[in-house]
Amino acid sequence: MDSDHRLEKGERLAYNDPLAKEVFDVTETSKGEILPISSSSSTWLRLRSIIRRLGAEESGIERIPESMRTDQSPRDLFTLWASANVGTATMAFGTLGPALFGLGWWDSFCCVLFFNLLGSFPAALMSTLGPKLGLRTLTIQRFSFGFWPAKLIAFINLINMIGWAMVNTIAGAAFLYNIGDGKLPASIAVLIIGLVALIVGMFGYHLVHQFERVSWLVMLVCFCIVAGFGAKHFPDVPMPTGPTEISGVLSFGTGIIGFQISWASIAADYGVYMRETHKPWKTFLYSYMGLFLSQFLVELLGVALMLTVTNSDAFAAAYDARGVGGLTGQIFEGYGSGVRNFGKFIQAILSFSTIAAVITNIYSLGLNAQMISDRLIKVPRLLWSLVGGGGAIIAAVAGRNHLQQVMEDFLNVVAYWLTPFLTIMFLEHILFRRGYAYDVSAWEDPKRLPYGIAAITCWSIGTVLAILCMSQTWWVGPIALKVGNPPYGTDISWELALGATTILYPPARWLERRLTGL
Repeated sequence: MDSDHRLEKGERLAYNDPLAKEVFDVTETSKGEILPISSSSSTWLRLRSIIRRLGAEESGIERIPESMRTDQSPRDLFTLWASANVGTATMAFGTLGPALFGLGWWDSFCCVLFFNLLGSFPAALMSTLGPKLGLRTLTIQRFSFGFWPAKLIAFINLINMIGWAMVNTIAGAAFLYNIGDGKLPASIAVLIIGLVALIVGMFGYHLVHQFERVSWLVMLVCFCIVAGFGAKHFPDVPMPTGPTEISGVLSFGTGIIGFQISWASIAADYGVYMRETHKPWKTFLYSYMGLFLSQFLVELLGVALMLTVTNSDAFAAAYDARGVGGLTGQIFEGYGSGVRNFGKFIQAILSFSTIAAVITNIYSLGLNAQMISDRLIKVPRLLWSLVGGGGAIIAAVAGRNHLQQVMEDFLNVVAYWLTPFLTIMFLEHILFRRGYAYDVSAWEDPKRLPYGIAAITCWSIGTVLAILCMSQTWWVGPIALKVGNPPYGTDISWELALGATTILYPPARWLERRLTGL
């Protein structure tokens, strides 16, 4: 009897039935359990068949068993993170040090070095869990937050992924806009970058990795060319002193931490098809080096570019007219039309560098959507990536002329909630799951997962504390105001959120385990 006929008949399928595995993505079986299915399931079966024929990944948030793993090397995690960060969004972020916080060269250099050394740890550590557990990042959080509270985190991170896709798309479009000398509408530039990324991101894990293996190297060559032509223009602007300098360093540092740790909320997603036998230290090292080296080097180039505005009217005018793309284009001026056209060619390539980041946002937001509700799991990840990616493109079109402000506000807000969230996940892993002591078969069973009371309580306290310590143009927390000079104070949000969560979670989780046994 063919699959469609069995579905239309409304048969009840055992978990070990091949058709049940195909329709419901069952990868962990339980003896004697059955699945009631309706005739509507045949629609999803046909849809999954179409996805398979297109060559796209079918899997969603379900665990990837060892039988489905491949010989993929942990080196792919280096190329993944290098490609995602060797892009114009990272360079644009580097400009925030001098542009928004008034920093010079050496204080910006120290910020970029220190905070990236620190900020690369969470995503690199999270990357080790993908091969070991075969679970996506926000599925792993169920082992600390529990089945139901984890849905709230998944929803917040879904918004996070849409925001990142928006920021990265705008950053790439800024270069296309400059290449067209302002004649190409910014909205069209956004659509070009966004649509290309959407197509790649929808197809899933394997195509994403194939793209990332190449992208970083091409873009690195282009950035080296930019640095070579721009070196003679880069000034050594002295660093300021006093309370304003301290506030600027801490605020820029908060942004760098937010930029780095945002990858941690999706880091395990990109190692689930790797063999469980891979050494965690290798996975960590490849991930850490890909994250740190890419952001450190490209952010420094952004700092140097922005400092040209301080001693050159031509660079200042280029920045006022076309932003970061204008600054990059100005580097190639003064050498003749041949070099100018070569510069536009380099910028054209660099404009597509952000696709490597956007495709990870689009891919993972599809997984996030499936986490929010059991009903949403039945809808293939590809469709959620399509819907979420489309929403990100629309948002990018709306915010296309406000890249710098969007980056400042969005990146700092990311650090506010992610810091206590990641602190809880790592404390759970280090203190209560030593030796990767996870019952991975329990990932979708609320009765075998923690209640999440300790995690959601400590996360809420840490997040509220971060808000009280935040310093933004639209809100300055009372604690931040007391620490720094008015009217903006000093942003110490992630530092205090980290400290409070580290102190509160271990005893709270110990008590929860003692009372519930989970």
